[in-house]
Amino acid sequence: MTKSSDGLAQAPVFKKLTAVDRAELIRLAEVKTYRKGEFICWQDEVWPKALYIASGRIEWTMLSPDGKRQVVFGLGAGDVVWGHSLFDDHPMPASLEVMARCQVYQWPREVAMPIVSRNVEAVWDVSRLLVLAMRHVREVVYGFAFHPVAGRLARLLLNHYQPIEGQHTPRDLTLDEMAATVGTSRELVCKVLYRFADAELIRINRTEFVFTDRKKLEELAGEVS
Repeated sequence: MTKSSDGLAQAPVFKKLTAVDRAELIRLAEVKTYRKGEFICWQDEVWPKALYIASGRIEWTMLSPDGKRQVVFGLGAGDVVWGHSLFDDHPMPASLEVMARCQVYQWPREVAMPIVSRNVEAVWDVSRLLVLAMRHVREVVYGFAFHPVAGRLARLLLNHYQPIEGQHTPRDLTLDEMAATVGTSRELVCKVLYRFADAELIRINRTEFVFTDRKKLEELAGEVS
């Protein structure tokens, strides 16, 4: 319980509560463990809950009408999720998919909101988180509208691996995971990666990358002029 209390004390929204209120939330939480590949909630499901990620990795994912899976963005330990249904009782616009075994603390609306509402700054923090999520989604949509696959893949490599030029970096994303994140096929991801290698932006083998020209990758990703 001490570790959970420490985590909540640093988490958005919850850190604005009193220690007494956080202790009450921990006492009333539903603690669950999920395995990779499981879903915490599904797109089009009504899910009026709040969730704190104690450990592991989760992604917001969406399915298009034709069944294509798209990663919106990822979440990890210390992050908080406020289900859209909690505010309007409408279905969720995306699914929460578990990417690495995780433990979460979750609360239904009738438990979370009365406690959070005791503190105006905590309520304001909920609004701030929702706006940040909207801005993040906007960047995803902007990326699909204005960046070619090479630019989106370069941005993924830079953001996910945080590379240091010349250092070896283990490959922990599969081609399928990269494809889902940048919105294309695994075959095209493979071709673009080897195009990067031919242009001497990276060196690549089955298990690792070496980033050899970070500046050019940043230019492709649109992060520098």
